Amino acid sequence: MRVWLHEWTGDEWGWNAWSLDHLGFATWAPSRSEVLDHVPGKLVEYREWLARHGMQAPDVDMDKITIVEEISGNEVAFAYDLAPAAPDEITHCLELLKCSRQDLIETVKDLPAAVLDWDPPYRWFPEWARWRTIRQILEHVASTEVGYYLPKVGYSGLTPNNLAGIPWSEQLRLSRAETEQFLVALSAVDDRERIAKNDAVWSVRKVLRRLVRHELLHWKSIRRIIRDYNKQAPSAGGCA
Repeated sequence: MRVWLHEWTGDEWGWNAWSLDHLGFATWAPSRSEVLDHVPGKLVEYREWLARHGMQAPDVDMDKITIVEEISGNEVAFAYDLAPAAPDEITHCLELLKCSRQDLIETVKDLPAAVLDWDPPYRWFPEWARWRTIRQILEHVASTEVGYYLPKVGYSGLTPNNLAGIPWSEQLRLSRAETEQFLVALSAVDDRERIAKNDAVWSVRKVLRRLVRHELLHWKSIRRIIRDYNKQAPSAGGCA
C-alpha cells in the first residue's frame, strides 16, 4: 500500500498517514512510527466501511507500506494534490459523502438532548476547537464544508452566518446541498485544479480528500462520545 505522511506543526501536532489511493482515508498518531503501525488495521476498517456501502476499494498489497511523500507544516499539500481532479474523482467524492452522511445521521437521529449537549470530560482539547458536544460537532461539520473547505477552491455561497441559529439537522441539509451542487458543477468544467496559495496551499484534490476525511473523523468522535456517555450514565439506560 502507498502512504503519504504529514507531520503537523504549529497549533496542531502529531502525524497523519494518508492513502491517497483511498479517497478520504487517513489515520493519526503522535509519532511517525506509531502512525505507520496504525495504517494496516485502519485501512482494513476503511475498506470494510466501503464494503458495507456496496463499494469496492482498489486492490493493494496490505503487507507492504511504500512511503510516497513526507511533508510537514499546517495546511500544506502533497504533490499529488496539485494535479487537476478528474471528473470521476469528484463523482467518487460525492458517493463517499453520501455514505458518510448516511452513517452520521443514523448515529445521531434519535439522540436525546441530554446526549447531544453532554460535554465530555476529555483532558486534551485544542483551545481553538469550539466543538465539544455532539450538537456542536454537527454544527461544525455543516459550517466547515461551506465556510472553510469549499471557499478554498472558489465557492462563494452559503456562509456559517447563514447557518447560525437553525437546528443542526437543517444546517447539515443546507450545507450538504450546497456542497453537492458546487462539486457537480465543478466536475463539468475544465478548471478542476484551482490551486490557491495564500497562507496555505489548496487545490480541488486536497478539498475532496479533506471533505470525506472530516466527516468520517467527526462521525468517529461522536460515536466515542456516545460510548463514554453510556459508561458514565448506566442508570439512565444509556442510548443507542
